[in-house]
Amino acid sequence: MKNYCMANKGMFFEREVMMANHQYKERGIALIQKISTPWKVLREGKKIISAFPEGKSTLDFRGTVSGGISISFDCKETTEEKGLPLQNIEAHQIEYMKKAIEVGEITFILCYILPRDKRFYIKGEVVINHWDRWQRNKRKHGYNYIPVEKMLEVRSRQGIVLDYLAALNKA
Repeated sequence: MKNYCMANKGMFFEREVMMANHQYKERGIALIQKISTPWKVLREGKKIISAFPEGKSTLDFRGTVSGGISISFDCKETTEEKGLPLQNIEAHQIEYMKKAIEVGEITFILCYILPRDKRFYIKGEVVINHWDRWQRNKRKHGYNYIPVEKMLEVRSRQGIVLDYLAALNKA
């Protein structure tokens, strides 16, 4: 693996997604925003002495695609070539995905697999099914990741740097 710094993990991929979001907005295709995790900042006067997350966030991004379709998704990055390790997903993210699907929102994960240098779309239902199976069979080998075969590759298309919305139609 060439020059991969853990401190910058996910930053390049997230910038690609944010650039795609900007391109979708400029073309009137979608309005998608990054959701920040709320932080509690402790101060002594003007000096910050500590900061920590106030609670669990939902997923990294939420928005609306033209036609009124609500979406939410998270970005994950892995050095595992065969797929996305389920340990990279937080339990609160799965719970959010389940509730979002119940009310008709489309949820998914965008995954960048570094050794393949490819980006993938993973449908929310696929994520949840693999997660639930993993929780039931934690001791069994082979249930600890979502295999690449269950993902759709995402590429640049029609001037969009990472046209992940094209995968909505395919999924």
